[in-house]
Amino acid sequence: MQLRNLRGLARCAPLLLGLLLALALAPGARAGEPLRLAMVGGIQLSGVGERLRACLEAATGVRLELVAVANKEAIVPRFVRGEVELLLIHGGSETFALQAAGLGGRMQVWGFNEHVLVGPAEDPAGVRGAADGAEAVRRIAAARAPFVAFRDAGSHEIVQRLWKQAGIRPAADWVLPDEGERPQEILAQAARQRAYVVVGGIPAAFGKLHGEGLEILLRGDRRMRRAYVALEPGPAHPASAAAREGARRVVDYLVSPAGQADLAAADAEAGGPWIYGLAEAPPALSAGRGAASPASPRH
Repeated sequence: MQLRNLRGLARCAPLLLGLLLALALAPGARAGEPLRLAMVGGIQLSGVGERLRACLEAATGVRLELVAVANKEAIVPRFVRGEVELLLIHGGSETFALQAAGLGGRMQVWGFNEHVLVGPAEDPAGVRGAADGAEAVRRIAAARAPFVAFRDAGSHEIVQRLWKQAGIRPAADWVLPDEGERPQEILAQAARQRAYVVVGGIPAAFGKLHGEGLEILLRGDRRMRRAYVALEPGPAHPASAAAREGARRVVDYLVSPAGQADLAAADAEAGGPWIYGLAEAPPALSAGRGAASPASPRH
């Protein structure tokens, strides 16, 4: 792990040559204050977060202090209290609410994580090898095979998207409620009920979710990706002028071609694909960038 980290930092070494000059010119640096950052857990868990943070610091001259790595419920209140000035988080109702309250400012999509379809190794519905997620859920519905409706916001969003795309009306004889008290229990339930479920690819791969006899049966469908956004402080946020300028520079670089190249390199060094860049957006989000290409698994 230490060797991988050194390789990730070494890739950014050319940028470090200009770091002292950038620090001297940076408003945040003159104020002597780091830009306080929080991110959702999957970014850091995958190994991409730390590598990417080093490159962002080197390229922009903005010192990034990682204050919190947790789920939305834990990091959004810290942003509201002014303890954090930049969020790397999934876009959704929480981020829109922050903008509506004036606490959140500019919000930019910078990457995507992927959800996967997990199910019993014996695969009673025959979804292994399905062309995409919509075809997989069609097979599950046709077989009336058990499917757990995970309450996780991201999984719920993806499943609703797939059902709509597949023209499926879920029914109680095969769609099962999520019975767990904690999200980490979802695969244990699916294992007990020999059921299929859609979960985040990163926690499934890194052991945050456990289920005996289950396998990842489908991945690589671009429609099963969810956007990560960078949320800057809005007018009602107590961030300093230096922090606002630092956040703007970090986000501008992250979405630039150079920043996206750094993201791709950090992902590769972490053994990905874990986080996909803007060029690999889901079809609905790619319309402005030209024709969408079909789903193409990278594993």
